[in-house]
Amino acid sequence: MSRRSSGGRRFIDWDRPAAAGRRYTAFAATAALLATLCVSTLAHAGRDELKAAYKQAISEFSNFEMEAAQKTLDDAIKAGKADDPDDPDLAPLLALKAGIVYNATGDEAQVVLILKDAVEADYNVVLPVEVRSEELQASLTKARESATAPSEEVRHTPPEVTCGEPIVLKAAFSKIPEGGQAALFWRVKGAPEFTSVSLDAFGNAGVATIGADEYDKDIEYFFYAYDGDEKPTVHKGDEDNPLELATNCKDDTPVVEKPPEPPPAPTHPLARFWINIGLGTGFGIASGSAEQSYQQFNVNNYGYGEVACAISRWKAAGGDPNAITQQDVIDWYGATDPTLQQTIVMSYNDDTCSQRHAVKTGFALAPFHIAPEFGFRVHPKVVISVFARIQAVTATSVFRDDPNKNLNQSFMEDVRSDAPPGVKTGPGFTIAAGAKARYFLLSDEKKFRLFVGGMLGGGFARLRVPMGFKDDRNGNSIPDNQELPSVIGPSGECLPVWPYNNACSADSALALADQTIAAGVVANASSASQRVDTVRLGPLMVGGLFGFNYQIVKNFALFAELNVGGWFWDSSSLLFDVQLGPVITF
Repeated sequence: MSRRSSGGRRFIDWDRPAAAGRRYTAFAATAALLATLCVSTLAHAGRDELKAAYKQAISEFSNFEMEAAQKTLDDAIKAGKADDPDDPDLAPLLALKAGIVYNATGDEAQVVLILKDAVEADYNVVLPVEVRSEELQASLTKARESATAPSEEVRHTPPEVTCGEPIVLKAAFSKIPEGGQAALFWRVKGAPEFTSVSLDAFGNAGVATIGADEYDKDIEYFFYAYDGDEKPTVHKGDEDNPLELATNCKDDTPVVEKPPEPPPAPTHPLARFWINIGLGTGFGIASGSAEQSYQQFNVNNYGYGEVACAISRWKAAGGDPNAITQQDVIDWYGATDPTLQQTIVMSYNDDTCSQRHAVKTGFALAPFHIAPEFGFRVHPKVVISVFARIQAVTATSVFRDDPNKNLNQSFMEDVRSDAPPGVKTGPGFTIAAGAKARYFLLSDEKKFRLFVGGMLGGGFARLRVPMGFKDDRNGNSIPDNQELPSVIGPSGECLPVWPYNNACSADSALALADQTIAAGVVANASSASQRVDTVRLGPLMVGGLFGFNYQIVKNFALFAELNVGGWFWDSSSLLFDVQLGPVITF
């Protein structure tokens, strides 16, 4: 059979020494088992004297030695009150005295006074069986009328403890039922299990002693009372809410001092505002057509259509070619035959003549750009910014006839020159702009922060593309080092290459003069550099980025990043830009 608390928790298992994982020390109602389990309980000397006097007085009363019994009780009560006037152990002696006086004198008033003292010591005092009667019980009830019942069913005052001495724990119960008993459950604080000890009961009070060698730390404990059927009646504390008692014992375990905690690492949260000045270079995949160079003519496949295109391109002076007239053929090609004039005019094709020279697909450089940027932090790890990409250097090398001269001047000084000076031309202003978002990795404790992000914008970028042939300084759409004065025409006739209009003349002097001009152009082109043109990308751009930011001091940092942009619409390509530079933060 097991004993449980009012909440249903088992404290003592009478059949096993440990129940439900808790090894409580079992105790029994029999005196023999009690003596076995209470080896650690020491009797309090003053309490033993009171109990001995109580037994002696009962013996004397049983032998009708009324005066002797009363004297025994008076002496014990006097000694007990001197030790502790509120000791509940006095209550059984006072109740017995009241019964003896009542039997000896029948003086109810005196009996009530004695019982009032008993009630003060223990409100729930019970009359001894030896003197119990209805009349005496009525006197006890009358004595209780002038007293106040205790608010607690179990009264207990924690004792003063000196480490290394036994601990005496005493509790007064509202009632320890006849045939029942009271118990103490205790453990050293932190121990997994409670040990049960049966209280040495006298009246409604019980005492247990914890030996000095049984504890070395503070203890936790609680009290329970049980009826004759081993069911709990009242308690103070429980397993989940035990009482605590400081024992003032010092822990002799040497204290290992922990090394001091290192100071927290300084943090470097992202600044609110950012000004980046990026300097960079890049490379991309060039494809499509060159920006400035017209489709160059092959002298081995030269005809009247090429003559018409050459004249039209030269007259356009860098603009869009237009159809030529018979007068143009007369003025600039020297053709006198109306049929030939009409043939050349009709050979003009706008699509062919406006076509730019195709570039070989491959990697090409975007030499240098400046990328100013202004950003602001929108999240502890996110910075949004607006930027510009100004391509300051394209490193092109395109020489052509001077488009700023009038036609007559250009024809005589550039087109018909054996050493045309040519002028270097370049692409237009190259700029793009857009927005970037950066997400910073690593913690704020790091000055060095990696980031990833994306970008979106519009504008143009240019790739530097070597064309693989010389310049066209006289403007006839034939690389200068490949010039020929004439070719065989479609009908086997001699066909002058423009502008060597007299190369097929019957007048040998005129023919020789033009042939000499063509040879001079070739000779002067042999030392000239290769033509380098551009491919223009844009006008839309979207891409990603990756890089780092190193915060040197509070308001100054360095950054570097790789931008991978997809440019599309007019010309589609990938552009890889590498940028680095200073950052002003605040």
